[in-house]
Amino acid sequence: MSWIAPTPGELVATFPAFAAVEAARIQFWLDRAARVVDESWSAEDFGFATMLHAAHEMVLNGLGSGAEAEAAAGGASGFRALRSGALALERFAVGEDAGGPGYGATQYGRQFLPLLRRNRGGPRLAGGAHGVA
Repeated sequence: MSWIAPTPGELVATFPAFAAVEAARIQFWLDRAARVVDESWSAEDFGFATMLHAAHEMVLNGLGSGAEAEAAAGGASGFRALRSGALALERFAVGEDAGGPGYGATQYGRQFLPLLRRNRGGPRLAGGAHGVA
């Protein structure tokens, strides 16, 4: 596999919620995602992770269709708890999750987190006897 950057058309085909977003705007967010997802990532995760990151950022900016994007567009994306009759929703506040800059705030960010952990899991230690007697 190779590290081929996804196109706006591929993002829309994968995530139809962004069909009404102009290709130039999608490209902007794909370019921004490339600052996080680069060729140090596995080739198998690269394209999908780039699209997930771009979709996450677009939703946070109120782009696309769906409840998350509509809430962000209306300024209500940072809610922590919402109750309406028998329905009660609670989630991380934007920026609160341990995975990074608010990835728990959108469905796309939550899908991005495992890929981020797999490709940027942090320091790893390798054990071995280094002259220890």
